[in-house]
Amino acid sequence: MLSFASSSRAPAAAPARTKRSLLCASVAAASAALLVLAAAAAPIARAQGPTQQADDPVTLVGTWSSGSGAVSTGLQFYNPGNNSFTVPATAGQSYSFTEDGFWEQALYMFTPEPAKPQCATVQLIWQHGTYTQNSNGTLTLNPFEGDGRQLVQNSCTSTSSSIAAYDQKESMTGFNIRLEMHFGASAYYLQMYDFAGVPKPWLWQTYNPPQMLPTQQLHKKIIGSLNNR
Repeated sequence: MLSFASSSRAPAAAPARTKRSLLCASVAAASAALLVLAAAAAPIARAQGPTQQADDPVTLVGTWSSGSGAVSTGLQFYNPGNNSFTVPATAGQSYSFTEDGFWEQALYMFTPEPAKPQCATVQLIWQHGTYTQNSNGTLTLNPFEGDGRQLVQNSCTSTSSSIAAYDQKESMTGFNIRLEMHFGASAYYLQMYDFAGVPKPWLWQTYNPPQMLPTQQLHKKIIGSLNNR
């Protein structure tokens, strides 16, 4: 918002000063107008949206979840207001993509300990950022730096929780979307291939438009543990 000071009439005894003041005010107004025009003409940085591949029935837009859909992006998985996760009923993963080039990820994973099979390390990961659908069919998922969150728990330790800042760029060597039966109904699934070409689990479209948190930086950049913050 531009703020303009109210003008006051100069004393009649100083006409030269009045002319000088008016000239300065005119120059200042002209400079402000040029700044406004320059700002309006400057290009706005926007994320790139998706395009539909020739052999796909739909684009990437939507929320996609593995299995029964217990893990899903959005507020039901991670709450930035109090920096907390809601643990889903089962493990899984979810990705969301918007029409204007933003993405979000939710992961809930178990890693058993070979020496203690009864113990498992649990990871909950949330992050978001912008993505690019490249002309060669690959995907580049760029996170907002330091804005993601990761919670690590071990089922066999008394103090097993820690939340830390997280961001991890992901590169997909390709993807495709197909229509298949899922729990007795037709549904689209997304098949992505990681940086090594390994197929990721099928992700079923559960929401369109996608269910996501705001597509902007949500946290100040903090390195290390975020507990009690």
